[in-house]
Amino acid sequence: MRDRDRQRRLAACGKLLAGGLLLAGAVLLLMQGYAPPGPAGEVIRNNQQRGIDATPLFYTGVESAAVSD
Repeated sequence: MRDRDRQRRLAACGKLLAGGLLLAGAVLLLMQGYAPPGPAGEVIRNNQQRGIDATPLFYTGVESAAVSD
């Protein structure tokens, strides 16, 4: 029984590690300017070519990030 529990924990940790590595790789690719194929990539490439900083667009829908007067 202990061996089975240990195998399950190791498998879960392996999945977590693999997912973390994939996520870190995706972040590194996007930080280097990689644009994925398809419509999302077209938007990113257009923004890069025109020098548009679209970062503030992510915060417009969050009430707690709004500047209060």
